[in-house]
Amino acid sequence: MTAPHTTSSPVDILVLGGGFAGLNTAFQLSNYPWTRPVRITLVDRNDRFLFTPMAYEILTGEVEVWEIAPLYRDILGNRPVRFVQGVIERIDLEKRQVQVGDTTHRYDYLVLALGGRPNFRQVPGADKYSQPFYDLAHVQAYQKHLAHTLDRARQTTDPKVRKALLNFLVVGAGTCGVEVSCKLADYLDAQSRAYGLDRQEMEIHLIDRNERILRGVAHRLEPIALDALRRRRVNLVLDWGVTKVTPEGVEIRCDKQGTLKQVAAATVTWTGGIEMHPLLTALPVEKDAHGRIRVTQQLEVPGQRGVYALGDATHFPTDDGQGLPATAQVAVRQSEIAAWNIRADIEGWVKLPYIYIGLGEMLTLGIGEAGVDAFGMCIGGTLGAAMRRAVYLTKLPTMGLKVRVGGTWMGEIAKSLLATGERAVDAVRQAAAQAQVNQAA
Repeated sequence: MTAPHTTSSPVDILVLGGGFAGLNTAFQLSNYPWTRPVRITLVDRNDRFLFTPMAYEILTGEVEVWEIAPLYRDILGNRPVRFVQGVIERIDLEKRQVQVGDTTHRYDYLVLALGGRPNFRQVPGADKYSQPFYDLAHVQAYQKHLAHTLDRARQTTDPKVRKALLNFLVVGAGTCGVEVSCKLADYLDAQSRAYGLDRQEMEIHLIDRNERILRGVAHRLEPIALDALRRRRVNLVLDWGVTKVTPEGVEIRCDKQGTLKQVAAATVTWTGGIEMHPLLTALPVEKDAHGRIRVTQQLEVPGQRGVYALGDATHFPTDDGQGLPATAQVAVRQSEIAAWNIRADIEGWVKLPYIYIGLGEMLTLGIGEAGVDAFGMCIGGTLGAAMRRAVYLTKLPTMGLKVRVGGTWMGEIAKSLLATGERAVDAVRQAAAQAQVNQAA
């Protein structure tokens, strides 16, 4: 059903959230040759978009902030999209309006793409004493925390204090936990020299209550990830769940053994998943057991005319009833369908269903190393890193940004491929030399 408006009056489309789903929805809507006036407004509390799959590279200095976190005003440029930076205070579906700060925005069409926030799973102290790794502010705060921690370790003369300062815990062995652990290991390799610390004193523990890592969408990359973690001396603490976080460390419990342990550490990195934005939780709409908003095949919120929900915060109907993975590729593809369906509703056209097609998964596994699961193959090492960087270069939000960073990134890709080729040649030479020795013997 078309929202009530006349042909001459502008249609107000309000997009909440400037992540992959929200930003790309605004992009798609602004590209259409509209036959009537349309006002597109994008709202986000931050002034920068974050290309989240590459946030880990900020930690290790492989990318600059501007490369993967450009300002919204630069991304949008001259597009007919109004960007509003502010905190969303209230969403009123009945009155069809949203309060941002002190301003009320009315809408004909609403796109809910707010994503989520770190899920501390009601673990006491986790929200206060752990370091989340979800947005740009978290990444930058994490960098400062690590630098401060290493500086304290350099200065202390107390062995017990030093041990806790150099003990790094990562909670959650999903994709984010594995990626953070690998990057953290490489970061500590470099920083140990800069701070004059012994790298052998530093320990990284990856903790998860499950018995395996990567139980989600990237499970086929488990062998490659395990090898990367092993080479970086990341200790896997599986079948143990964190039950408390304190200023001194964590308490962990093994349900199978009924055992509790205290682990002293100054750094607890929290990657225990996401929970829904509280504004979405408060909406009087149908949700699943995890609080995600249920949507139709056309990504509409049932019973709410002109309201669409996308990305991490939604439960899309699937055969297994589990919904879709919370990934960037899902968010981007959903945004394309949502934008089309909004236009179709305004123009009186047929709406399209969203069809999920998995395009594979990619993980960063340290500096210059990644795992890629695509086209039925799993590829690791520097070749995987080159493939991942090349794919993400094509996914940056604007052509201008692609051009600006393209030279640097392509140079890194070329170096990675060259290094891979050189190692392959060396391996062949060594094998040939060994064969000659064996033949002579």
